[in-house]
Parts: sequence; structure tokens; C-alpha cells
Amino acid sequence: MPSIPQAHRGNPLIDAETTLVGVIAHGALRPAPKKFVSGEVVRLTTKLDAAARFTLVASHSSHTAAVTVDLQLAPLLIDGATGTFVSAVKVSLPAEGGRVEAYLSGRDISIAAADQTRVQWPCICFAKVVVTPSTPADLHVGLTATIPA
Repeated sequence: MPSIPQAHRGNPLIDAETTLVGVIAHGALRPAPKKFVSGEVVRLTTKLDAAARFTLVASHSSHTAAVTVDLQLAPLLIDGATGTFVSAVKVSLPAEGGRVEAYLSGRDISIAAADQTRVQWPCICFAKVVVTPSTPADLHVGLTATIPA
């Protein structure tokens, strides 16, 4: 059987967006739409400190003032509890609206000193977004992780 050229093989990376703020539609497993709000904790299926890179994507169409989006991450502790949330990246969107993407490396994630001895790597699987001064009605904030196969 002939070998398949590298350029034609399947993509060995995973790249799917998890909504952290905004509305997600209903589907086969969700009977009604769900709206995630500022400060809501989301458990991620991909542990971010194992990711080669991840991207925060934020967008809205317009608001009364500029909006700051602060992505905070926390580890899963060995005892099953959620660790301390630490700010990973902040982005700003103008009042006129728009889209912003912030790229981060999994190696650049920090963990609170009190949690250092209470984790087993990889461990970063909780995220929340804090929006200030207020949340635009159509704000969407998502997170993607790109993981080597």
C-alpha cells in the first residue's frame, strides 16, 4: 500500500472552542439554550497546561463603554477541589464592538503558591471570565486549546 504524503494526513491537533461567556444553542444533549455569564466557573475537558497553545476569543457588536475581559484559570487539586483562580490574560474591547484574540502558551500558565504541592500535572481544568464594567448583551468569550497528538 502506498504511503500517504504528510500534507494529506489528518490534522494531529484538536481545536474546538469552549464558551465561557455567551449563549450556546440547544442540541441533542441540551434541551434548551444555555447562557454563561461573567464569573461563572466552567470545567474544561482539555487540561490547558498540557496544551501547546490556546486562544481566548472575545467579541461583541456594541456597548455603552469599553469592556475588559479577564480570563482566570484554576487547577484541579488532588483531593478533587478547585484550586485558586489566577489571572492568565486580560483583553479589552472598544465600545464600538469588535473581536479580539489572545494567544497563550500552556507553559506560561501560573498556579497559586498555595496550590503548588496539591496538584498532579496536567491540572488546569477550570476557567472563568470576569467582565468589567458590565457585560454587553451579545458578548461571546470562548477558549480554544491546540494539543499535539
